[in-house]
Amino acid sequence: MSGSAVLKKRQENYRVRVARERRERMRAHLLNSVMIVCSGQSSNGPAVIDDVIRHAEVSRGTFYKYFDSLDQAMGELAREMADDMAGGGIVHVYDSVEDPLARTATGFLLYLTRALIEPEWGGFVCRVGLLNASGVLAGRIVADIESGIASGDYVIPSLQVALDMLIGTKTEAIQRIISGEVGPEYLCAMTSMALRALGVTPMKADHVVANAFQWICTQAPAHLYWWKEIGGEAGAGAE
Repeated sequence: MSGSAVLKKRQENYRVRVARERRERMRAHLLNSVMIVCSGQSSNGPAVIDDVIRHAEVSRGTFYKYFDSLDQAMGELAREMADDMAGGGIVHVYDSVEDPLARTATGFLLYLTRALIEPEWGGFVCRVGLLNASGVLAGRIVADIESGIASGDYVIPSLQVALDMLIGTKTEAIQRIISGEVGPEYLCAMTSMALRALGVTPMKADHVVANAFQWICTQAPAHLYWWKEIGGEAGAGAE
């Protein structure tokens, strides 16, 4: 291949790569707008495509280059968020914890903390049901509950009751957090109450949760791209 042909191929490859990156950025931009307008944080009524294109500052034609409908865009965003919730940096922060109580507290706190940092994320997660009993979290939660029962720390009437309680409490807590009515101290208080509902003594629950929060604050900056310091006294009392 001649030098001019090689140069032409390189230029073509460069243009293809630039075009692909531009499409990826626009798609991400549109999905971010979908999350914000569909989270319930930007308006009181049901979101429509006009809300998305207004927020994204693009034309309707641009939206339809990427998605056939708002429902399709929401579905794709939900799948990406589910993958993000199941993997990514959470693996380093949550999966490296072995104690079942600490795992329950860490997982619970991670979602509440992210909702405090990113209210739109929390609103969308609740809106599309990513925290339901058949969702991405259920398997991990059940495994942690079973480990807690085996260790003698959890005393519950059934796995299903415990699963529903944890998911329901988490969902309601996120709704309270994104309303702006509570601060960082609420995160550990609610997580401790969740452990107590599983049969953990108040003193032990407070201790486990405080240490879990400190663990998250130590590990999150290096592993969670969404992490921001939240301040407050959420982790007070950890040893």
